[in-house]
Amino acid sequence: MFGPATARRRPRFRFLIAGLMASMVAGTVASPVQAADSPHLATVTTVRKDADGHPAKMLQFGVYRTEADAWVAWKAVVRRQPDMVADLVPRVSLQRPEIPDSGFVLRAAPLPDLDPNFVCRRIVGGGGSCLVVEADAEKAATPATAVAEDNDHNGVVTYSPDQSREMQEIERQAARLSRIAAIVPGNEARVDIGALKASRWNLCSLTFDDGPHPAVTPRILDILRSEGVRATFFPIGNVAVRHPRIIRRIVQEGHEVGNHSLTHPNMRTLTTEAQRAQIAETNRILAEAGADPVLFRPPAGRWNSDTLKAVEQEKMSPALWNVDTRDWFTRDPGKIMAQIDATGTIGSVVLMHTTYNATAEALPQAIGLLRTRGCRFVTLSEWITSLNSLATPRIAQR
Repeated sequence: MFGPATARRRPRFRFLIAGLMASMVAGTVASPVQAADSPHLATVTTVRKDADGHPAKMLQFGVYRTEADAWVAWKAVVRRQPDMVADLVPRVSLQRPEIPDSGFVLRAAPLPDLDPNFVCRRIVGGGGSCLVVEADAEKAATPATAVAEDNDHNGVVTYSPDQSREMQEIERQAARLSRIAAIVPGNEARVDIGALKASRWNLCSLTFDDGPHPAVTPRILDILRSEGVRATFFPIGNVAVRHPRIIRRIVQEGHEVGNHSLTHPNMRTLTTEAQRAQIAETNRILAEAGADPVLFRPPAGRWNSDTLKAVEQEKMSPALWNVDTRDWFTRDPGKIMAQIDATGTIGSVVLMHTTYNATAEALPQAIGLLRTRGCRFVTLSEWITSLNSLATPRIAQR
């Protein structure tokens, strides 16, 4: 076990660690009045380009009078079929932008390479409703601001379709595992919900991967300081080496610095020795800037038994997340907030990135929302230590 007082000793954690709408003609949507009176006719939109560059397709669930009505419908879809819509990122837009009172369409950006027909069939099979339609002028392409962020090469990572799917699977597994097991790979301890309630346990942790970015990361730090929130940052070693002042600031302002590898590789393709080298060299770089990492987050959440060995050899603990804001894909503050609104609650370890302006824009509202739900913010090490103290003693302390 370790807490804030023993973090400098780099202790070792134990590896606890689319029915009804299907028969409709494609392109038909409910009228704003219909949709408002029939909230179950919702639409999520998945945008997907085919290999030949043909028009993208969407999954559509309906049109609503107000934007708020659309988001209420999305939350209902998430509650009813969480596994069915886990690969969708919601968005709400005017049905006809040139007509302000045309109603709002509830859509969702997809993870890359998703087949909308398959997703729609899956939703229908689960008792929901959806409709595959042609994509409209709204594109799922990367926003211009994100392009600008990518062009400066400051730790901005473009995630592949395979990585995207795996990152979402981590979040789905978190709903089935105990809280510790969802965060710390290999964890065998269990935490009784009754113990959490009895202790009024209410911790949440904001975590930021990649970077540091010379402009966005300081902006995030300014917000955290203003809000009085401490967080955990997982920088990439070969980026951090160019920005030691930012690492020092993170440490000086009371945040935790973890390790996110040297070059952001797929750790599973590396030997144990190569994985340890990725971790050890990043620790050396971060130590020179005054940080002392005790947590390692594998890039895109990809790890194997060799990763656990390498992390153990470095006297560290692996660490994942249980709430993914998908800022790495949407790069849109509204969509980031929609994800947090749908899934964020007490016990959340929130995955964000320190390289996107959209993340910084959403951050104050995200903190406010989680606070209204009872969250008290701590670093990830503190989150793990506190929860570990409530785990089944015989397993947690063996």
